[in-house]
Amino acid sequence: MEQGERICALRGAFSGEAGRIAVTGHDAPDVDSVISCAMMCALLSHLGIAAQAVLPTRADAQARRVLPRFGIDPDAMQGELKESDALVLVDHHRGAHPGRVVAVIDHHPTMSPPQAAYVQIEQAGACAAIIRRLMREAGQPDMERWEALTAVALYLDTLALRSPKILPEEAAWAARKAERFGLDTALLTREGLGLRDMSAPARELALMGQKTYDFPGGRVISTYVQTDEMTQEKLEQILDAVRAELARSGVALWVFLHHDPVALRSAEFDLTPDGAMKVIRYDGLVSRGKDVMPRVEREMSGRREER
Repeated sequence: MEQGERICALRGAFSGEAGRIAVTGHDAPDVDSVISCAMMCALLSHLGIAAQAVLPTRADAQARRVLPRFGIDPDAMQGELKESDALVLVDHHRGAHPGRVVAVIDHHPTMSPPQAAYVQIEQAGACAAIIRRLMREAGQPDMERWEALTAVALYLDTLALRSPKILPEEAAWAARKAERFGLDTALLTREGLGLRDMSAPARELALMGQKTYDFPGGRVISTYVQTDEMTQEKLEQILDAVRAELARSGVALWVFLHHDPVALRSAEFDLTPDGAMKVIRYDGLVSRGKDVMPRVEREMSGRREER
């Protein structure tokens, strides 16, 4: 789709909408998800479409800690979604709350894209980067603020520009913008690496970064920990906590990931209700959204077809 066609299609998706248009991120929205909500509301306003950011669950601790520095209060976005709402999903593509999905902007690959009037799912280090491109195409004014926020989203959603899901040119762009706008790159790097305090209880560590995926082959929960201080003893405690949560959740699969952004390595632990566990150790860092979950979706879809 050409640039002008994308903006026309986006505007047309809301033709005839009389109720509230709610822009919403995934549950426990992170920095990228919250920034994407703010940017999408600004873009729609520029296109003459009134929209409101509505987060049905509270933003994660990092978003609440970091974003007020950049003039965004995630708690002010929290609210209730209604069946009458027309939803714009950003940074995810499966609606899990009341409302009718009208548009989707996401950077997580999927074999089963949603049915909506406007769907844009493509590779990017952060969802905010896709919305920034749309803003440019639409002639959005005052782009400096949005470009600075996009750089923040890229740093914090890609292990401080180290994740394999970010393209080299995208990482270079974010670094240039951070320098131009005088962003605190030491802070962004520290927050982006997200190294966890491993003295925290095992259950707390087991539930970090939780996301739920509804694949054709069943529901999957995924969590992850980023640390360069994982011990075998702590890992076993975390996996025991994951097993307990898996039994309570009733899902088909729990994917736990350990990322070491210092050694640039990832490990994946796939646990199923029958007690089995598959372990995959990677030579480099992997992206949950770009690498792991697309493979899991393919595998689960294959299992369903075999049945």
